[in-house]
Amino acid sequence: MNTIAPRPIRLLAAIALPAILATGCAMHRPPSAEAKPLLSQQDQAAIQDGDLRIANSALQGGDLAVARNVFTRMTRDQPGSPEGWQGLGNTQYLAGELEASRKTYSHMLERFPDSTEARMGLARVAVRQRKLDQAAADYQAVLTQKPDDPAALAGLGATLDLRGQAAEAQAVYRRGLNQYPDNAALRSNLGLSLALNGNPREAINVLLGNSGLTDKLPQERANLALAYGLLGRDDAAENILTTDLPESVAQDNLEFYRYLREQLATKQSPAKTARSGGNAK
Repeated sequence: MNTIAPRPIRLLAAIALPAILATGCAMHRPPSAEAKPLLSQQDQAAIQDGDLRIANSALQGGDLAVARNVFTRMTRDQPGSPEGWQGLGNTQYLAGELEASRKTYSHMLERFPDSTEARMGLARVAVRQRKLDQAAADYQAVLTQKPDDPAALAGLGATLDLRGQAAEAQAVYRRGLNQYPDNAALRSNLGLSLALNGNPREAINVLLGNSGLTDKLPQERANLALAYGLLGRDDAAENILTTDLPESVAQDNLEFYRYLREQLATKQSPAKTARSGGNAK
């Protein structure tokens, strides 16, 4: 459930682009006399593969402008290729252009009705737009096609957590972990859900797992530190925080944990009173 990240916690080409055709030609030859060369299917596939490699490399490197240009050209020149639409939607999503991203994924889904990638993209956008019912429906649609897809299970669980359905969310995470016990996203989300809903000790057990601290993703370590902080183990939380953060930022996080611990204790006190029947005299 990586979208829940209260501040200040820092949460979790082999083939070149086609060469530009030379435009110069002899003055005595009319432009109409130059016919465009016909590319074989193999050549077209090679160009597409080269474009995809460059665009994905730019996207992974954070160069959204290059990625956008190449993916946009792919949707224009190869509209029957889902990779171009998916890449463009992903680029727009990372740029924070949520509505443009939603439209791109929607167009992709119209062209490719069975595309789980388009559905996943729409679900992520819906979560960011706080359209949680729509996000849950999109994740469920993916799971109808791929019942054990770990990314869809993690996304659905996070959406349920955001809707305040912690028990249902945790059941979804556990369902995924039964199939993928080493999946970091499912484990991290379950641990965070447990910690924020009054079970920090169980959260610690889940987040520790079988791997060492340095083998975990930064988001897992951040959630583990939070769980220790909510349990009142500031020393353990600090040791984990300083693995990734400067001491000053770690101290800010510890202060936030204390505040959150007090808020959760206040929130839980009326519930305990209600369960006891309020019979104190």
